[in-house]
Amino acid sequence: MSREALWELQWHPAGGGHVRRLVVTRASLRRIACALALVALLVLAVLGIVPFGLRGFFTRFSMDVAERENRALLGERQELTERAENLAGVVLARMQRARRAAWSIGGGAALWREPLPRPPKLEAGLEAIVAWLGPASERLEALAQGLAATTPKPPCPLLALPLALPIGRPHAVPVALFGWRPSPFTGRTTAHHGVTIAAPAGEPVLAAGAGKVVFAGSVRERKANEWTRLGNLVVLDHGAGVFTVYAHLREVAVRRAQSVVRNARIGTVGQTGWTRVPALYYEVRWPLTSASKPIDPALVTVGLPSEDLDARFEDPTGGLPDDFTVLDHLPGRGRAH
Repeated sequence: MSREALWELQWHPAGGGHVRRLVVTRASLRRIACALALVALLVLAVLGIVPFGLRGFFTRFSMDVAERENRALLGERQELTERAENLAGVVLARMQRARRAAWSIGGGAALWREPLPRPPKLEAGLEAIVAWLGPASERLEALAQGLAATTPKPPCPLLALPLALPIGRPHAVPVALFGWRPSPFTGRTTAHHGVTIAAPAGEPVLAAGAGKVVFAGSVRERKANEWTRLGNLVVLDHGAGVFTVYAHLREVAVRRAQSVVRNARIGTVGQTGWTRVPALYYEVRWPLTSASKPIDPALVTVGLPSEDLDARFEDPTGGLPDDFTVLDHLPGRGRAH
């Protein structure tokens, strides 16, 4: 019965010829119905899966957007942290300069004695750096107000204080700071009573403060052997026991008893005496107790670095022995200082 024809379609060509027939039986109808059912099921399955696919697509799209925004926020935070760290460095540098200025002009110990904690490192995070900046900024402001209200009591006139760098910063690189240093000639650790600044030969050397030239030239006498190691040198008397020494000069541009002002050209960088490269040896002597002694130049010349400023405030001589060469060993000098 399933193969009995239900319908029969015939095509008769107009010009005659073979007649084409299409016979529809119950079996073919069942096959067509099954095929249509399968197609319908497939369509329904596809329609059921599409929402999940679209949802996953939009979810993934949203996650990508969120990740990009998160990376941007992290980048902004890192930039803010770096800017905060740089600002902390600026605040610290200004605080140290202000403390040194307070010490050199004779300001009260309350202005410079209290140590300043170091700012947190970049790894500590933004919150830690910001937490340091608040109190540090307040202290810097209080120090500025204290300096403005203080009556300066420097050992010598303010214009004579050796506050300025003895050589232009772009061309100056401190290579040996004040303190114990290995000698480049003997290899032994010796007391370095000043700071050695490497610079191009011929670079102008400037007076750190106003003063009077007490020595200009080179020392040849046997009894002044320590001074001969410095080659050509200039010594300025700034008054009240404050002296500065400029050594290893190639050219000496001043003469004994000449008065100079701050930043006046007194010579040029050279390689005379005991030095392997063109350099300037710069020394500051300060009235301590009953004599003028070498101190860390960074205490007064604020443009110079210091390895441990807080320790220098407590002991400006850095604990170095008193076997430095006294000024009366210079030819033409009077009594010892």
